[in-house]
Amino acid sequence: MRPPMLVHGPYTAADPCSEHFSSTRHHIGIYRCVTVTCRYHADSPVQLDAAKLYPALATVIADQPMLRVGILDQDTNQAHFSHIHEVDLRSHVSFKPLDCESVSEYEALVAEQQGWHHDQLWPELESRPPWRLAVLQPNAAVHQEIQSVDLVFAFHHSLMDGTSGRRFHELLLAALNQSSQPTCSSPDTPHLLSFPNAPKLPEAQEDVIPFTNSIPYVVKTLWSELGPEMLKPRKVVPWHGKAIDFDIPHRTRVRPVDIPHEVVGSLLKACREHSTSLTALFHALTLVSYALHLPASEAESFAASTPINLRPYFGPNADPERKDLLRCLITSFSHEYPADAVAAVRRPGADLDSLVWKTAKQIKDELVEKLASLPKDDINGLMKYVGDWFDFWEKKKGKTRTESWEVSNIGILPKPPPGATWSITRLLFTNGSMVAGPALGVNMASAEKSTLTAGISWQDTVVPEALVDSLERDLSTYTRRLHEAGTFFP
Repeated sequence: MRPPMLVHGPYTAADPCSEHFSSTRHHIGIYRCVTVTCRYHADSPVQLDAAKLYPALATVIADQPMLRVGILDQDTNQAHFSHIHEVDLRSHVSFKPLDCESVSEYEALVAEQQGWHHDQLWPELESRPPWRLAVLQPNAAVHQEIQSVDLVFAFHHSLMDGTSGRRFHELLLAALNQSSQPTCSSPDTPHLLSFPNAPKLPEAQEDVIPFTNSIPYVVKTLWSELGPEMLKPRKVVPWHGKAIDFDIPHRTRVRPVDIPHEVVGSLLKACREHSTSLTALFHALTLVSYALHLPASEAESFAASTPINLRPYFGPNADPERKDLLRCLITSFSHEYPADAVAAVRRPGADLDSLVWKTAKQIKDELVEKLASLPKDDINGLMKYVGDWFDFWEKKKGKTRTESWEVSNIGILPKPPPGATWSITRLLFTNGSMVAGPALGVNMASAEKSTLTAGISWQDTVVPEALVDSLERDLSTYTRRLHEAGTFFP
């Protein structure tokens, strides 16, 4: 999904083909926001209050057009951005104390808050940019122990993607470690930011990513999506949790799995030795966990997806001055785990370590092949064939999900320069409830030379909680055991 471009005069979309993927999902309530939460650590006792946060945040907003637009006509197939002349930070920023007696209790409350943000619809979309920043503050005893606060950045997916969510925190961190006064506010009203001129937004995704699709790919994909079911061969349906049901209460659950830096080092070393990556490895570990905890009678096969950052595929029409702006540039690639591969995991006496690395290598090879082919034959290049997104979503009701899980990795947030007052020590990145998408998300992010966090997220009741319990435990146990013993399994 790419955002519609705002232009001077009537604020219309540059191309009505694909910008409505996320605006329509939000309007019908089936996908509401992305969140990236960062733990800001102060080397000295510094209070992160409005007086400190507002100027830094104003600097970021002034430089990033997507943080100062609203969305008009989201209930139609002609949604477009609106120019917001004035941003009141008091409508976007909150400071929330969390009553906790220990660091572990604080962690649980942060995860709970993250789930809450995923479940909120965006009010006044036409006149208020759809993003929030919540400062979560532990009580005095816990704060003294960790010298940190967590900032939850939640945003409408039409504005940007997870990579931009990470980048937002990188920019905010840099601004906090500087002392410049933004020009968009006055000392008397630091919470009010003025933007009299319409911003020059990032270009439409289709205008900067030169998608090309072969005739065989177009025909095959459209037939798969739109062809009569009676004329298609019977598909093997992978395990997918509950079927797509818009009436299930929209409650997002979040479980963070924190992997210490020294364990991450061992994982990276092992991945290099087996010619694979952390993303592919977490796919393989999730497969093993699912296969071992779901009976064969219910889960004969699985499927999963990996979001792919499209920024490396800018074409010659991309404006160099807008390439690094916060924006949404993402596609996705699917992997299949057929019955024989799953049965091999369940076989008594199976060499699970060997199967993990074999699977991880296979997934890595698939991703390398996909990356080499982009932007040819990609699903995003076919969005123009969807004439009515509301009808598109309506037809998914009651159908089985195509994927069992998703593994998304937004990468590493760099360390600030030496001597900086503030640093970031932890990132918790999650998708909200994917009502019409994968049953569960494993969302990876890390701070340089610090913790890697895999944020598990799912819609309550869609996935059995016992399965999430086992996945959370397995990802922690498998990775720690590799670090300590050199193998995932005893």
